[in-house]
Amino acid sequence: MIMVAVLATLITTAQVTTSSITGVVKTADGQPIEGASLVAVHTPSGTQYSSLAKKGGVFTLPGLRTGGPYTLKISFTGLKAETINDIYLLLGEPYVINPTLIDESKVLSEVVVNALKKKSSGDKSGGASTVINQRMLNTMPTISRSINDFTRVTPQANGTSFAGRDGRFNNTQVDGANLNNNFGLSSDPLPGGGASPISIDAIEEVSVNIAPFDVRQSGFTGAGINAVTKSGTNTLRGSVYGLYRNQDYNGLNVGDTKLPPLVQSSNKIFGATLGGAIIKNKLFFFASYEEEEGNRPGITFSPRGGSGAGNVSNTSVDSLAKFANHLRTAYGYDPGAFDNFPNFANKNTKILAKIDWNINNNHKLTLKYSDLSSFNDQALNGSSIPNNPSFTPAGGGSISRLPNNRFSLNSMSFANSNYQFKDVVRTGSIELNSNFNSKFSNQFIATFSKIQATRSVAGGIFPTIDIFNNNGQNYMSAGSDPFTRNNDVKNDVFTITNNFTYYAGKHTITGGATYEYQSVGNMFMPGSASYYAFNSLNDFITNRPPAAFSYTFSLDPAKPAVYAADLKVGQLGIYAQDEFNVNENFKLTYGLRVDKIMFPEAPLENPNVSALRFPDRNGVPTQYKTSEWPTQSTLYFSPRVGFRYKIDNENLVVRGGTGLFTGRIPFVYLTNMPSNSQMYQASQAVTNPALLGNFLFNPNPDAYRGSFSPTPGVLGNNANIVMMDPNFKFPQVWRTNIAVDKKLGNGWSITAEALITKDINAVIMRNANERATNAVLNGGLDARPRFAAAADRRLYSNLGSAIILENASRGNSGSLTLQVTKTSTKGFFGTIAYTRSFANELTANPGSQATSTWQSNPTTATQNAQQLFNSAYVTPHRVITSLSYKFEYAKNFATTISLFGEIAKGNNYSYTYNGDLNNDGNNASDLMFIDYTPNFVAQAASGGNPARTAAEQLAAWQQFVDATPYLRQNIGQYAGRNEAYLPMVSRFDLRVVQDIFTNIGGRKHTLQITADIFNFGNMLFKSSGLRQITTTNQPLIFRGYDGTGRPTFNLQQQSGQLVNKPWVDNLSLASTWSMQLGLRYIF
Repeated sequence: MIMVAVLATLITTAQVTTSSITGVVKTADGQPIEGASLVAVHTPSGTQYSSLAKKGGVFTLPGLRTGGPYTLKISFTGLKAETINDIYLLLGEPYVINPTLIDESKVLSEVVVNALKKKSSGDKSGGASTVINQRMLNTMPTISRSINDFTRVTPQANGTSFAGRDGRFNNTQVDGANLNNNFGLSSDPLPGGGASPISIDAIEEVSVNIAPFDVRQSGFTGAGINAVTKSGTNTLRGSVYGLYRNQDYNGLNVGDTKLPPLVQSSNKIFGATLGGAIIKNKLFFFASYEEEEGNRPGITFSPRGGSGAGNVSNTSVDSLAKFANHLRTAYGYDPGAFDNFPNFANKNTKILAKIDWNINNNHKLTLKYSDLSSFNDQALNGSSIPNNPSFTPAGGGSISRLPNNRFSLNSMSFANSNYQFKDVVRTGSIELNSNFNSKFSNQFIATFSKIQATRSVAGGIFPTIDIFNNNGQNYMSAGSDPFTRNNDVKNDVFTITNNFTYYAGKHTITGGATYEYQSVGNMFMPGSASYYAFNSLNDFITNRPPAAFSYTFSLDPAKPAVYAADLKVGQLGIYAQDEFNVNENFKLTYGLRVDKIMFPEAPLENPNVSALRFPDRNGVPTQYKTSEWPTQSTLYFSPRVGFRYKIDNENLVVRGGTGLFTGRIPFVYLTNMPSNSQMYQASQAVTNPALLGNFLFNPNPDAYRGSFSPTPGVLGNNANIVMMDPNFKFPQVWRTNIAVDKKLGNGWSITAEALITKDINAVIMRNANERATNAVLNGGLDARPRFAAAADRRLYSNLGSAIILENASRGNSGSLTLQVTKTSTKGFFGTIAYTRSFANELTANPGSQATSTWQSNPTTATQNAQQLFNSAYVTPHRVITSLSYKFEYAKNFATTISLFGEIAKGNNYSYTYNGDLNNDGNNASDLMFIDYTPNFVAQAASGGNPARTAAEQLAAWQQFVDATPYLRQNIGQYAGRNEAYLPMVSRFDLRVVQDIFTNIGGRKHTLQITADIFNFGNMLFKSSGLRQITTTNQPLIFRGYDGTGRPTFNLQQQSGQLVNKPWVDNLSLASTWSMQLGLRYIF
């Protein structure tokens, strides 16, 4: 234990990289056999693991390779040895087996048993978890070839989210190395910009652990996702493969609508693997290489009057052409296509190399290195405005983000506004597993990860321009993506872990420590290409003053592009636990983990911020500093207890536990403070009409740098600052799991599993510069709080926002799962599961920029109100099935047919007003009051939409409500955040594998042809597997107050029609079948 304490100087996670065999050795009359010898041999590599049974006959063989087959031999003097063949081990899941040795005089020869016939083998031992083994990786459908295609077989999953939690709160590790999207700019749990950092052909197994009561596992409040890569064996094995798809491998039928002929697209993958022995039974290697290059349709919208491809926007071809012609003729800037968009391109290369060294029977060493380089195109930002200026476009209300996404049914942009990511992900690990005289074992792991994501623009840097329609709605955009210039993220991670285990008879005592050090550099200069919003296209063409201007520039004269955030964070975890085998059928695990967060360096203090006083969460005036991270004295205690009880006669296992789990946050939440401190860079927003005449459009992004103070610390007008609650804590939840597993015979089993999670430290953001409301709405039953005047909103009128990162303890989730599973026999395996889930949260923290994240959390009051609503990450009903059947015939042929099916509710969303109903400056975050007879006023003609009377709008609105189950069922109530759902979606993915094999020179050679078909049902039935998109989640446009103070509204129009239905079919490849073909040579 002293050695462990010395090794650790910094929370992180326990690395799940191996498996184990455990159990109790007995005589025929049930007496435990202390001192029995156990030797497990990994047959493909000859690797041996040995141990002796301790007091009570208890034994553990730790640190074993996953997979198999293994042969386990148990022997003791005077008793006939028993050999158990064909044992296969799952990642992180102990293989429990209780062998019985018989007196030599009663048996003529050694007892040999197949593991599949052992009654006690293969039982689940922990909390909610799913293991995806090699057979599933080889047979289940996948087109993206990402781990995400396989973790969806977890019943409690919803995309990349688990147990109703944000996917960024997961923890993903491969061979113990951190492979997380640590910075958290997207919901993808993996880095690499959508490209899997490691080829799926290099992965041996994957496990998803939602409630592991082993205190060595931590760093998540969602799920721990662990994977191990393949290793070499004594036999030289390898593969060469290629996969291909193009536009002809996609369906065109979306219900009764046939999509127009698809533009040419393709995706090509080439790869190879090779593994074998350098020294037989001693030293092994494995390597993989894969490259991918493709192009695909990226924008699924087209303008009104254009090609009609995809989803037709309300923005007309004529308006876009006029806008583009002026940009070309006046400024020499080509904005790119606005219809028939060029494909998005992607290209990546990934390599992996691994060495396994059996130093001797007691010490095993593994070394691994992986490398990914990826390029991929992305669509420009949806609706965020750099630096969040609050302004009032002509004909509308106050806004701080765009009413419509830049590509949507109500707005269009150009091809050169999209951007490209270059992602680099490199990882390495070294692992040493040791066994000392069967009394002690030790696992030592050291890893590194180096991750970088850099943005660029193919069309060149040009100011971002948003055009409004003189009626408060944006409908066109051009120029560079507003957040791409000077945007780069670097993340280096170093981890060291040591676990020391003492085997004391019925007690297995483990103590350990882990230290993770992360360095995060964030260059993020929103609006550094400059940003302009215009009330109309005519205002832009005639060079009238904009409605808003925004710009960010470096305060370091020597560095025009600056890493404003340079975060260093250390995470220390120490822990101890005892696995107490009370008897061969009952195991109790209890332990304690203590984590500590450390910040070795502080960012610069802005004295102008320190001089201000903001109310804390209790209203007490407080001075916050941009140089102070949360207190480092906080200790995160995570006690856990788990149990497993087996009733042999009933083939029944009851398992479960309860405990605390400490996770991590997206580090962008932390770097928001220095990035917005105004010490490294200055972020400016101009919205005063009296000043905007000084900011006429200029194609030079830095034209107005001289208009602002170059002095660090100066708080410009509408500056947004971010601070930390000194007592802010990393996320922590209390999670309880209970499950019953029942074996039915012939490989069939049924599981009932319940999971409950309660937030202890949820992460929230509060705007301390927002005053309390001082009025209420005169809206009949809608009497929400509001501000009487815009001047009443801010504590400091010159500041835009002052976001404080804080905690709350409200929030919970739960699920009940019923699952039937068939283990692999005679070529067939499968599972079907139904999960009923719920989850509530104060905020989904929907974004990465602090102010934007705070603004984007809809409520019935202001965004500072802590209102508990449905989680953005939960699907209430989900049915999944995965089935696979392999049959061999004609001596040299085998066919495998596998199916993954999912039936679940569509995505959830919130009904909000289009406009700022409560006058708090946030125009897209006021939850709608569901009134069957809103106060409509006449609607003027605008942007190709005709004038509409109040009566016309009311009739269409009532059709809209009647057609929307959620609205219809909640008339007279406030709409809840994330409580409306798109219709159920039923999708089935198919994989067919055809093997043609023969033996040449004593070796098996296989030619394999594969077909992966996603949404296979749509290939058979044109209405199968369709997805819907909302026509709008903001059907009511707020138009101000009438003479009595009542709010007035217009109803949204699209393509000249009043909206009267909540959703339409998604007329894109998201609703059709798609296929990928593959050819593989295996030897």
